[in-house]
Amino acid sequence: MAPMPAAPSDRRILLIAVVMVAFAGLLIAAALFFATGGGKGDPKQTGPLYLGLASELKAEIKKGSPLYFANPFAGNGFWLDRQDNRFVALDIVLPNTRSCTVKWKGRQNSYIDCHGDKVGIDDLDRYKLTLGPSGKSGTSVYVDLRKRFAAPSTVTTLPAN
Repeated sequence: MAPMPAAPSDRRILLIAVVMVAFAGLLIAAALFFATGGGKGDPKQTGPLYLGLASELKAEIKKGSPLYFANPFAGNGFWLDRQDNRFVALDIVLPNTRSCTVKWKGRQNSYIDCHGDKVGIDDLDRYKLTLGPSGKSGTSVYVDLRKRFAAPSTVTTLPAN
């Protein structure tokens, strides 16, 4: 027996169902678009970035290497390290270059640039780092990626008169 063609009323119901599913899909896509910022470009940083409790970060660094943090605002990441018993947030890009990133090599116990050369901690630019009270017991560490300072080795001091 040959299949029967769909009745005109069945075709109309099928067409209405397809249109309704497509419309529902467009509504969901529009809701997602506006809920995620509507394609406004890069997210805007509004303040310092919370890194964690100072005691926990210090313990992690003491284990043998600095901590790498990705930039949640779509820029370069940074290294959190300790120098003279204080936290420092170090830019991962070698000063005076556009893209020569610095990595930590545990086997060499040193920062290494894109050419394989060792880089001293004083040769890296820094971000403003602050300590503040925490809701938990302890001190919180914050870094402000909007405020970058030149590496200490590049800052010249004038002789006193």
